[in-house]
Amino acid sequence: MTPQATSSGGLRDTIRTLDRYWFGFGSPAALGVFRIVSGFLILCNFHLLSYDWSTWFSERGYVPAWMGARFLWPRVPVGFGTGWSLPRIDVLSGVTNDQVSLAVFSLTALAALLTCLGLWTRLSSIILAVGVVSLHHRNSAILHGGDTVVRLASLYLAIAPSGAACSLDRLIGILKGKVALPPVMVSMWPQRLIAYNTALLYLTTTWTKWGGHLWQNGTANWYPARLAEFHRFPVPAFMNQVPVVYVTTYATLAVEFALGTLVFFRPLRGWVLLAGLILHGYIDYSMNIPLFSYLVTSLYITFYDGEEVAEWARRLGSKWTRWHVTIRMPNGMRLTDHSGAFLDAVDPFKLIHYVTGNEDRWSAIRQDGSAIPVSKAVKSRCPGIWLLALSPKFWPRFEANALQPAD
Repeated sequence: MTPQATSSGGLRDTIRTLDRYWFGFGSPAALGVFRIVSGFLILCNFHLLSYDWSTWFSERGYVPAWMGARFLWPRVPVGFGTGWSLPRIDVLSGVTNDQVSLAVFSLTALAALLTCLGLWTRLSSIILAVGVVSLHHRNSAILHGGDTVVRLASLYLAIAPSGAACSLDRLIGILKGKVALPPVMVSMWPQRLIAYNTALLYLTTTWTKWGGHLWQNGTANWYPARLAEFHRFPVPAFMNQVPVVYVTTYATLAVEFALGTLVFFRPLRGWVLLAGLILHGYIDYSMNIPLFSYLVTSLYITFYDGEEVAEWARRLGSKWTRWHVTIRMPNGMRLTDHSGAFLDAVDPFKLIHYVTGNEDRWSAIRQDGSAIPVSKAVKSRCPGIWLLALSPKFWPRFEANALQPAD
């Protein structure tokens, strides 16, 4: 083979690899976990805002509608001097009725809850995205970096197949026979977009910081500790003294640069993300920036494929041997395809093994040979069933319809 042919083949292979990475299909498990964590954190964010809702979003507060428009104009200029502009996503633009603003706030908070649960996920996530963006446009004066993550997360959840795994939509669909049985495969581009946006966040942060002389001379981390309004929990004095302050300043730059670059190198990915967790853990401990570190680190899950997340759960479950249970089905019966898929979906740690028994009833046996009620075994070991199990009639109905004669 000539050198040119080799080069051409290598380029085509690289392009195909990148195409598969960005636009190939894979498990949505990581997106499902991301949806749960992000939805919960957004709901917590709304809970914190609700205590001072009228202060920030009403006409009686610090920023009435006319002042909010001064901070952020209703239209976005585009086209480099062409005079063109696009309207912002803002259902509260020009709204001066506090009851309408409160209704939008409450509906968005409800959408965050439903998105977290994965119930009516597509509609809920769209309402969540529109509501979050509108509220941020209503009062942009109070936003910090964590709020930007909230806004981005809500938009990504709306465009991604975020309800395809770890959701009530999927569980209910499996039970009713209305969705495809596992394994589910989805296009990976929304998850890749989230991961690359996260890396870009850290890379641009590093670039911007390195342009400041305080970061270059290693003293930048000394100054936040002087801002009394950010004080949270006590920090040893030596952490804000030379030479430790040099170490923490340059270490911050190194970790953020790694999170923007080396995080895509799989042998180092886990260590880089661990460094990011330590960095944000220290920020959350020492500085009063509500939910900031939790919101940013919630993005980390998107650096892992869904198959890796599922395998991690299985490995973890394999170590919890004392929690393993064998459930014996009535003699001569087996699970229907949809019932088996449902039980597999609600048990991410694979703590329960189902076999055909020798009796005419269900029974459950722990690893030590002791008996346990079947419904208790399932409810205590299958996180996916917890909400459905709130209904006392759920498990009896499931048992009555879950079996068919064995072949």
